[in-house]
Amino acid sequence: MEHRMRLLFLGSGEFGLPTLQKLVGSHDVCAVISATDRPAGRNQKVTPTSISAWASQNEIEVLPTEKVNSLDMIGKIDSFEVDAMVVIAFGQKLSDEVIGNRFAINLHASLLPRWRGASPINAAILQGDKESGVSVITLAQQMDGGSVLAQQATPIGQIETAGELHDRLSMLGTDLVLDVLAGKNTSIDQDETLVTYAPKISRADAILDLQQDAEVVARTIRGFSPWPGCHLQIANIDCKLLNAVASDGSGNPGEILEDGSIAVGRGSVVITQLQPAGSKPMSWKDFCNGRSVNSGDQCGVQP
Repeated sequence: MEHRMRLLFLGSGEFGLPTLQKLVGSHDVCAVISATDRPAGRNQKVTPTSISAWASQNEIEVLPTEKVNSLDMIGKIDSFEVDAMVVIAFGQKLSDEVIGNRFAINLHASLLPRWRGASPINAAILQGDKESGVSVITLAQQMDGGSVLAQQATPIGQIETAGELHDRLSMLGTDLVLDVLAGKNTSIDQDETLVTYAPKISRADAILDLQQDAEVVARTIRGFSPWPGCHLQIANIDCKLLNAVASDGSGNPGEILEDGSIAVGRGSVVITQLQPAGSKPMSWKDFCNGRSVNSGDQCGVQP
C-alpha cells in the first residue's frame, strides 16, 4: 500500500479539479488554497472558484487569497506541516518562503519547454501542433522553468477545440501527479533553447482576420473555443463560432458560398458548430433552418 501523504493543494482553474478529486482518494489533502470569490456569469454573481466550491462541499478547509506570499499565508501554510504541495492552474507565483523545504510540484498543460505561460492549450491549437500533453515539474522562480519530473503526450485531434483539449489534458494529468508523488519520476532540466511562450489571451486576440488562409482561420476558431470565442455577424445575427474546418471554396473574404462555407483569404471555412446570441450551440444546418442565410451574403467580423 502506498504511503498517504499530507498535501496542500493550490489551484483556481477547473484544469486542476480532476487531480484534486483523485488526490483526496489517495492522500490526505489538509487544505486548498484558491483565488478569492469573484463576479461571474451574466448576472455577475460573486462565485467561488470550482476548486473552492468542490473542496467546501467535501469538507476540506479552503483558504481563499490573492496574496499567497503574505506573512499571514506563509504562517498558515507552515502550520499544516504537509509533506508536499501540488500546484495546478493557480495563477499566483509562489515565493521561496512559501515553498520552503517542502516537495512542491506543478502540473502544466504542455510538453515543456514548449509553451510555457498562461495559455499553452490555446497556443498548441493556434500554431497547428500535432501533439500536446502534460508535464509535472518542480517549482522554480522562472515561470514554468522547473525540472521535468514526468510527461505524457497525446495527439491533438484534427477538429479538436481548446475546450475539448483542456478537458482531456486535465484528466491525463491525474495519474501523472500521483505517480510523481509515489516517487515514479525522473528529473530532467528543460532545454532553454527550445522554450516557447504562450502569453495570457484576451478577447481582442480572438478577432478574426478573414484575409488569412483557411487553415489559419479554422485553427483560430478552434483555438479560441469556447473562450474568448471568435464572432461573426451572420444574417444580421451575432454568432460565436465554436468549431470549423478548412475547405477549398473560393470567393470574397466573408462571402457565404453555395456549399455553405465562408470564403476567406485563400480557401474557405466550414462552420460546424456555432452559437447565435441568446441561443444554444447548434450546427450550421440547424442555424440556417428558419433563418435567411443565402449564398452571396456577406459575413462581418465582430470587433
